[in-house]
Amino acid sequence: MKRFAAIFITCIVLMSSCIKIDSPRPRSFTRTVLFYLACDGNNLQWYAENDLANLVRGYLPFRTNKDEAMLVFLDSGDGQPALRRYYGSSEGTVYEELVKYYDTGFNSADADNLRRVLDDVEYYYPSEHRGLILWSHGTGWLPPGYYSNPREAKNSVSKSFAMEAGSEIDIRDLADALTRHYEFILFDSCLMSTVEVAYQLRNKTDYIIASCAEVLVDGFPYGSICEDFFNDHTAKGPSALKDICQKYYDYYNAQTGVSRTATVSLIDCSQLETLAAVCNRIYHAHKTDMSNVNPSLVQHYYTNNKHWFYDLTDYIRQFATESELSELKAAMDRCVPFKQATEWILGVVQVRTHSGFSTYIPISNATYLNEYYKTLDWTKDTGAL
Repeated sequence: MKRFAAIFITCIVLMSSCIKIDSPRPRSFTRTVLFYLACDGNNLQWYAENDLANLVRGYLPFRTNKDEAMLVFLDSGDGQPALRRYYGSSEGTVYEELVKYYDTGFNSADADNLRRVLDDVEYYYPSEHRGLILWSHGTGWLPPGYYSNPREAKNSVSKSFAMEAGSEIDIRDLADALTRHYEFILFDSCLMSTVEVAYQLRNKTDYIIASCAEVLVDGFPYGSICEDFFNDHTAKGPSALKDICQKYYDYYNAQTGVSRTATVSLIDCSQLETLAAVCNRIYHAHKTDMSNVNPSLVQHYYTNNKHWFYDLTDYIRQFATESELSELKAAMDRCVPFKQATEWILGVVQVRTHSGFSTYIPISNATYLNEYYKTLDWTKDTGAL
């Protein structure tokens, strides 16, 4: 989920500051970034528009630049959902290029519709290098409806990412919808830095940026990070993506009270299978010990008694040997090249340790949840349950 900030943010009417032009013709680009904002039928519309306004006030590729394209899909419930391109000029003018309208009833929290948008991006702006920002509510790896109502989960269509009309995108369906490879995926959504989510998407992207805990509705500081999206991440490695994480952390760490809340991780997906192999060996050596772990002793990231998000390393620390922990640390250092966390989450959860990943500690009587958990790639490859 995304949490409301204590201070009301005035909705900014973005379009009045843009010059609109006709729809594009397909042509190739070197690098495209898609900002996918799913906020129709939920409580985030104003904040989405604010983040979009901040984005276009920052760096934008120039109108004459054929190598870079900043694309935005917005489904806010205010008018038709649409895909647009934004670019600037040396004089500071912002141009808004309508790419495509979608039907008024278009559900952006449907995996097939997400795939439609991604296909349209590739048709109009075919590109060698791609980045993707997924902006909405999020509940990590959890199955249909579990976060909001575990008792009714079996009958719910609510899932793991985005929210519209009671439906969301299951993390397994999200992986299937990503039919092309992305240099990075940034989740501007709560609770998405779970090892289960990252592992499900390991073959879809080079890097993931996400939070173990809740993300405040202000989201990422787009005005200062947009240029970092367009760095050559293949040639330069994760340095620009580390800058995005650092700017996010610095922004929230400078706040006060409950607004001083941030956890952020940069995940190198090429290292996830090595991490899974390490965890597989540890888990299979300690099956009995795992079932005896007291969750109250493990660092958690959840609020409101949502007991499904615990620190991965701190969990394994409860039963692994020193040599196993040394091997785990080496794998985690390679897999999570950047991580930061404020001392408190929303003023109620103290962060005494932060590995960059959360995970599920199986609950013995949670039959439905455990059966779903067994379908995830992470569980299959590690024996986590």
